[in-house]
Amino acid sequence: MKIPLLASLCALAPALALAQPAPAAGPAGAGASGWVVSVGVGGGVVADGGAQYASAGLFEGELGAGYEVGLGLRPELSVALGLAPSTHLALRPGLHWDLPDLPLYVRGALDWSSLEGSGDWRWLLTGCGAAVQLTDVLGGFAEADLGLPLVHSAGVGVLVRAGVSFRL
Repeated sequence: MKIPLLASLCALAPALALAQPAPAAGPAGAGASGWVVSVGVGGGVVADGGAQYASAGLFEGELGAGYEVGLGLRPELSVALGLAPSTHLALRPGLHWDLPDLPLYVRGALDWSSLEGSGDWRWLLTGCGAAVQLTDVLGGFAEADLGLPLVHSAGVGVLVRAGVSFRL
């Protein structure tokens, strides 16, 4: 398992933060800024997983949407289409929290996947990332997640992802 990769990405996040701080959620006193849609690609590895994880690793594309409710909190729902180790679908309801005055965030999500056939809750994902707002609408992000198994056959997952976000 490549845990040093996760630590490296989290250590790299402050350097990305210096590029341009993310804008505030809105005018002073305004709690929420609305919908955020994100599109990303990523991959990773699984340690101690079952036979379905025996290949070189994971690769997937993810589409997510969330609504900022204030204080930097954003409930989200993502859909991932996995292409490796085989074609599968994953659903990820979760919570995203932007750290105050920093372009860094932490997130947590549950991961349901059809990789094992009928589908099952696979992981509790916990992670961190960095976001850079390029315009008022367009931004970029990079993140890393650690997948703690909810079923033994899922193993421990380490996922990295990068993509773009759109504030509506």
